[in-house]
Amino acid sequence: MDQPQSSLTYPKPPLADDLVRLRRWAMGDLACIEAASHDPEIPKGTTVPAVYSDAEGRAFIERQWARNTDGRAMSLAITRRRDDEAVGLVFFALTRIRGECRLGYWLVPDARRQGHGSAAVRLVSRWLLTRTHVHRVVARVMPDNEASIALLRSSGFGQEGLLRKWLERDGGFVDALQFSLVEDDLDGRPGVR
Repeated sequence: MDQPQSSLTYPKPPLADDLVRLRRWAMGDLACIEAASHDPEIPKGTTVPAVYSDAEGRAFIERQWARNTDGRAMSLAITRRRDDEAVGLVFFALTRIRGECRLGYWLVPDARRQGHGSAAVRLVSRWLLTRTHVHRVVARVMPDNEASIALLRSSGFGQEGLLRKWLERDGGFVDALQFSLVEDDLDGRPGVR
């Protein structure tokens, strides 16, 4: 495997479509962190505090800012375009494989099934593949997470395989499905499905 490559910088202007805008986290986004902390699943696989306080919320936002200090990772708030209210997170990080970027995301429960996640994943993955040195975006989800699987598939990602006992969850390890998107997939050419 190659060493990590050149750094990622915040997209300028921020990525946006008619539904969402992806921007740097702000201290005014604490309500989103609080809502995420009340979801039983989000704190399990993220750094969202399981027990919310304003101090924990501020610490979470500061951690998101710090993710880009070395240019290897970035966390953006997913906001509704109409009012700029944060409703989720999209995270991406360069891996040790040259040109590969790992993608993660979550939405607060009130924002689900409205297209926000799909829009955010499409925006950021296409930006990564067309405007940066990244040539491969990967995402891993639990096999029973049907909503996330549907989101990835609708965003053009193809399923590559099953990673057995890959995700640490609830004191043990569980399987994960791996999906990927490469630049060829953006042209409608068939990828791994």
